[in-house]
Amino acid sequence: MIIMKNKCTYILVGLMLFLTGCEDFLDKREDAGGLDETAIYASYESIRGFLDKVYSKLDTYNCMVSRDAGSYGRTYVGAMADEMGVVYNNTVFNKFFSGAWLLTGKSENVTEIGNGSLTPIGRAYPALRIVNRVIENIDKVPLTEEQRNEILGQAYFYRAWFYFQVIKRYGGMPIIDRVFAGGDDDLPRVTYHESSEWMVSDIDKAIAMLPDTWEAMHYGRPTKLAALAFKEMALLYDASPLMQNDLDAVVVKEYDKERAKKAAQAAWAAISYMKKNESLTGVRLATKEEYTNIFWFPDTELKRAEHIWMCRNIQGTTNRSMCIRAFWLYGDMTGQTGAESMAMSCPTLNAANMYERQGEDGIYYPIDDPRSGYQFDPEHAFVRRDPRFYNNILIPGDEWGTYKDGAPHYIRLWVGCSAYNQYLTNSNTNARELSGFMCRKFLWPEANQKHTGSTSGAVTYIGKIAQTVFIRVSQLYLDFAEASFEATGSATAKVEGCDMSAVEALDLIRDRIGVTPLPSDIVSDPVEFRKAYRRERGVELMFEHHRWWDLRRWMIMHEVFKAPFPLKGVRFHPVGSYGDKAGNYTRPASFTYEEFEMTKEVRNFSNMRNYWYPLPQHDVDALRNLKQNPGW
Repeated sequence: MIIMKNKCTYILVGLMLFLTGCEDFLDKREDAGGLDETAIYASYESIRGFLDKVYSKLDTYNCMVSRDAGSYGRTYVGAMADEMGVVYNNTVFNKFFSGAWLLTGKSENVTEIGNGSLTPIGRAYPALRIVNRVIENIDKVPLTEEQRNEILGQAYFYRAWFYFQVIKRYGGMPIIDRVFAGGDDDLPRVTYHESSEWMVSDIDKAIAMLPDTWEAMHYGRPTKLAALAFKEMALLYDASPLMQNDLDAVVVKEYDKERAKKAAQAAWAAISYMKKNESLTGVRLATKEEYTNIFWFPDTELKRAEHIWMCRNIQGTTNRSMCIRAFWLYGDMTGQTGAESMAMSCPTLNAANMYERQGEDGIYYPIDDPRSGYQFDPEHAFVRRDPRFYNNILIPGDEWGTYKDGAPHYIRLWVGCSAYNQYLTNSNTNARELSGFMCRKFLWPEANQKHTGSTSGAVTYIGKIAQTVFIRVSQLYLDFAEASFEATGSATAKVEGCDMSAVEALDLIRDRIGVTPLPSDIVSDPVEFRKAYRRERGVELMFEHHRWWDLRRWMIMHEVFKAPFPLKGVRFHPVGSYGDKAGNYTRPASFTYEEFEMTKEVRNFSNMRNYWYPLPQHDVDALRNLKQNPGW
């Protein structure tokens, strides 16, 4: 692809915009924001300010739109997998779901590299260019040793992070370790392992240089713990089945046990550092009481105990308003009727079914275990479930805050009520089906116009929801559990150098929320334990931008989506009368439940080629060394 800019020609290659034949551009570049070289490298403050430009390139998935949706798509990342359905009639995401990832216009292509800020890749390549300029030219800046470490530590961290966003989508890519000049930029792709090894070497440099903590005004910058956690996450990906494929084929593989061992040891190193430095960093596993508002920011507080690496991106009121209208609330709660109000991402029955149920013996079991006592009826389906169910998901009839006059407000998504019927008739939904559920995880009861009397009033309660948490403490333990088990083949064995087993890590996460330890027969059965740690991960990290990547790296996506209509919902049919007009909203006495297939929710990812995103064909055609992914 050729882009003309200021009489200079650029070729978009793989990851970045590389300069060709434009000497005057060396004095003033678009990624410098109008600053010349002298100004950029004049001082600690100027080079830090230049490096900080990459922060805006982070994929803030909690802010309005999933970047993997291409253009403005009003679709949350949970809908990429099996966690959520897409109520809004989003034609871009519909093409994505169909598996036709290259059959869209450039501005809507979810895999397009040179698509400005509309895709994660389009955001990654200018960030990589910036950090490479910082790393190459650091010696031009008058810095103390501490300042040099701060700048380089962040630069190496960001270079690894943005490169990770590329390779987890495409697989192994060229090593981008410098700013390219014309004629040296048509590089061959390398394997995922080779890409990961180079990336982890950057993370190691960041670990050595980054501070333990930052003063409050700089909260959000990566720390030593963030780098340690990122390293174990990167190594776990490198050990995963998908990443054992080379550039020539995509077939189902097993974990690499040695790489899993390294991932477990890296995770234990991060956990050990965290525990040792808790008084300094304030980072720790949240208590049961704290867990209920682990993502709530209704006040001026920015920090939560579990947040290790996050994007401190506080949106303005307009974006916050769009966020609550487009992701979380149904039209009746927003008081709006436009496209954004019809775009609620609604959790599926698939997601709800991940939560265990407490049996008569007090122990929690998977719902397909007879000991759970689960039945699909009002007395068994959504009672005595894992407490995280009630923290993450709302069902019709749940009391959720109050109206402005203090009367109770109920979630009104049952069949036949006006709020439900609105979705069947609105032109923006094309009669798409509501799953029957609503996301609760990122909201608190006052964040809706029923409570405040206006959408603008509700925005004051949405606070800082636009902040995106990339890694939190529970992920450290879940990553460790997975890596430890896959390295040893045992839930109870301990990897060399680690003082915890896989099951101990899982039970720690379960205990803090009030869920009993895993039953012994599950612990002793490797097949069942693998299901258990994956289920635990699905529940604990639900809606947090992990499920899509997990299904792919585990290479189970083709199984999860093999049915013609893999996503399921529940129709809640009211029993008894209820009020359905303003001032007289009441709930039915009870409901009957009907499971159904969400026939408009197609997930055509059963083809093996969909495990890797395709490279834009125009780039492949233009370059000798840019090899297309298998099947595309």
